[in-house]
Amino acid sequence: MKKIFFLAIVSLGVMVASCNYVANPYPEKNANVSSDTSTCIATFPAVATHLKKILIEDYTGHTCPNCPRAARAITNLDTLHPGKIIALGVHVGGFAVPTVAYTADYRTTVGTTYDAFFGASAFGLPEGMFNRKQYDAVNNTHLKFYINFPTYFASIENEPSVVDLQINLNYNAATREMCCAVRDSFLTAVTGTYKLVLLISQDSIIDWQEDVEQNPTSVQNYVHRHMLRDAITPTGAWGEPLVGNNAAAGLTQIRHFAYTIPAAYNNIPCDVNHCHIVAFIYNTATYEIIQSEEAKVIP
Repeated sequence: MKKIFFLAIVSLGVMVASCNYVANPYPEKNANVSSDTSTCIATFPAVATHLKKILIEDYTGHTCPNCPRAARAITNLDTLHPGKIIALGVHVGGFAVPTVAYTADYRTTVGTTYDAFFGASAFGLPEGMFNRKQYDAVNNTHLKFYINFPTYFASIENEPSVVDLQINLNYNAATREMCCAVRDSFLTAVTGTYKLVLLISQDSIIDWQEDVEQNPTSVQNYVHRHMLRDAITPTGAWGEPLVGNNAAAGLTQIRHFAYTIPAAYNNIPCDVNHCHIVAFIYNTATYEIIQSEEAKVIP
């Protein structure tokens, strides 16, 4: 009876575009995902102005001498356009392999998955992606060099938002357990099939980095920004399917995710005070991200 009732709720959500419902209240487990979403707070404020944000994925590595230039280019854009950019540092490839001097391992399963698909390290680091636009596995037009970051950003910064995406977090400091409610509400009708991805990033990690603009180039106290640490969506890198195809304007969905933030990733301490949740929705045919959002675990 419970299963039949749940299926009826899902069917009603597809038929009635303006209906609000909770999708996966008890997601399946992975390494740090919990099944208990009872502490999620699924209340969201009304939003009058909708801003389309741009997720910039910075594919990098700690022994890559030119990679800090890309990070600085993103910081400059963020300074000039506050609230418009969400940054994600993804350590991948040979430049991310630990060495005798650079002992930390900042690679992640989710980051390696993205790199294998989008081909950043094979193309040559640093490389950036802006909302994963222009994906082309042959010509790699989705990969942008840091010198071109400002020009490309300017070409897409005024695109209208088609979906309102919000995150509401509840964090238990004693257990390091987090419950995350995510609400997406389509502002206009869209065609295609879409998925929702949740990631966790950590900011202000101080460690070694090669930096061609410094003398000496080996910088001991480099500040690593917006570093990808893990996927929160139970299915990992590629996320959870949104209900239905060709979403109509007004379709609203709420999903709950529970996750325990570990004390360390790859034996590298995780300071929750610098952790953020990054959510984004993408088109499964083109991989283009249509909206992203970020929330600090401890505001």
